[in-house]
Amino acid sequence: MHTKSTAAAAAALLTLGLFSGALASETQVATRTAAVETMVKTNFDATWNELVSELGGRDYEINALLPQDRTIRVLVRSQIPSEYVDCGEISVNSTHEVFGDRNYNFLAANSVRYLVVDEGEDELVDVERRTSLNALANVQLTPTDQGTMVRVEALYVMRFRTREFGNIAETRKIDEVLNFDSAGQAITQEDIRQGATSKSVTVACRANGALERKIVSVLGNAS
Repeated sequence: MHTKSTAAAAAALLTLGLFSGALASETQVATRTAAVETMVKTNFDATWNELVSELGGRDYEINALLPQDRTIRVLVRSQIPSEYVDCGEISVNSTHEVFGDRNYNFLAANSVRYLVVDEGEDELVDVERRTSLNALANVQLTPTDQGTMVRVEALYVMRFRTREFGNIAETRKIDEVLNFDSAGQAITQEDIRQGATSKSVTVACRANGALERKIVSVLGNAS
């Protein structure tokens, strides 16, 4: 269902060049659809013009206008991915008799910086974990007798970049990219440093629907 539009949006992602990096080695896609649909009372032309006007002046970038396909493609970038995706939470617990206990809890989707103790070298290690999100939304318009049906679904690319800094302790650089759509999720195992060693954490990212709803909300007469 909706295979054609999903395939076209996927091709657009590859063309952009903004979504470089290998696909996640473990990716799971749900069979249900999480696209958002709404009916507006205006005709196709009026709805199209309203979307172009409203989306062009907000936190979006119109990537392509395809009147022949009745489709608008919208690019969204976010440095606070938790606005649009849910990747769960991560906890870090570091214990040292001199440096004390250091406990952290944070959203896996967002950037964070923290200090943990390498017990082997008796030094603090600075961990910087940065994330970012690129999303390409496909806005499909279908004329009906009642007005226009507007359907929004998106492709998401989550980037994770971790850098560790220490004077003596061996440090690491980790880069990961997860790809998923409005209906699916992507899963990876991330090694999180807690001290001299790290623990493996399952990070599963999925869309929370906020982006799709936000795009639809620019239409003032949506029903």
